[in-house]
Amino acid sequence: MILFRYLTREVLASLLLITSLLLFILMSNEFVHYLNQVAGGKFAVGILWKLIILESPRFLAILLPFSLFLAILFTYGRLYADYEMTTLNACGFSLGQLTLMTLPLVIFLSVIIAILNLWLNPELLSYRNKLLAQTGTAIELQTVQPGSFQQTNGGQRIIYVESISGDHKAVKNLFMAQINKQQPASAITPWTILSANSGYQMISPKTKEAFFVAVNGRRYEGIPGTKEYYITQFTNYGVRIDSHVGTVNNPQESISSLALWHADQPNKASFFSELQWRLSAPIATLLLAFLAIPLSRVNPRQGKYLHLLPAITVYILYLNLLLFGRNWIENGDISYSWGLWWIHGLLIIIILLAWCYALGWNRIKYILRL
Repeated sequence: MILFRYLTREVLASLLLITSLLLFILMSNEFVHYLNQVAGGKFAVGILWKLIILESPRFLAILLPFSLFLAILFTYGRLYADYEMTTLNACGFSLGQLTLMTLPLVIFLSVIIAILNLWLNPELLSYRNKLLAQTGTAIELQTVQPGSFQQTNGGQRIIYVESISGDHKAVKNLFMAQINKQQPASAITPWTILSANSGYQMISPKTKEAFFVAVNGRRYEGIPGTKEYYITQFTNYGVRIDSHVGTVNNPQESISSLALWHADQPNKASFFSELQWRLSAPIATLLLAFLAIPLSRVNPRQGKYLHLLPAITVYILYLNLLLFGRNWIENGDISYSWGLWWIHGLLIIIILLAWCYALGWNRIKYILRL
């Protein structure tokens, strides 16, 4: 029991350190990505940290298998290099016993990752999409900076305001110019220019759509370079604000695992690829741990990091095959019935070879004869 606590504590310490470092790198990269979208007016700055927090469990599910793989390699490799494992082996502590002591932590993490991938992450991604849909209609005023001209709605609209309220819902001295998108592509694009003393944002009680209401102003509509234009004076004039929902590369990521399992044609291939991708993370956690244990066995004279290069090479090949296999299923290059199982099978073969090398071929022959 003392040895079990010692090994578990050492692996957990390495796991937390590696996971924290990798998570910080990924979260920083995602923060910069979202910050660029905020600067481009794709969503309001008020939901930036919510989006980052909602993404963190997904990153954890991706990082934990690799972090555990490295944690076992570093921890047990150090024990071999410092002759601690050699001393334990001299006392009758075998590689099989080391595996049994590592197994509870591996199974626990596999269950955690399965819960994240199969249940929690789809729920969080679905909530994220709803959050973007709800707040996307409100970003016109959330992203406007007073005293400067700014493009919104993908360059279709230019807005200038002299001042804006603290809650970003009311402005003073408004100028707005936008393209009339209803004209055919061959025609000269007309512009609508609006100026008003003030304005505010509202939600229609019937349609639930966002509108910007300009108060006491004029509206000019016409084609640049011509004398044909119309001038309208108004007391209140409403402009519908288009929804800017973030682009979702894989919409099936937010679908529940149960719905993916019961998917029908023609979405069966893409849905099954997503489901098998979710299952790959807990499976990879188990397989990579079984691979790391024999690979961590090094000769103290050769150094503790000699085994890292082949181990990381195997991991990179395994991960890339999973990514390619997912795309092949979605594109119909391979049947979804094959799925990603053959890739896990290749890794199992590599694990068996690694164990045979760690135990010694003569001992394997002896075991097979029994």
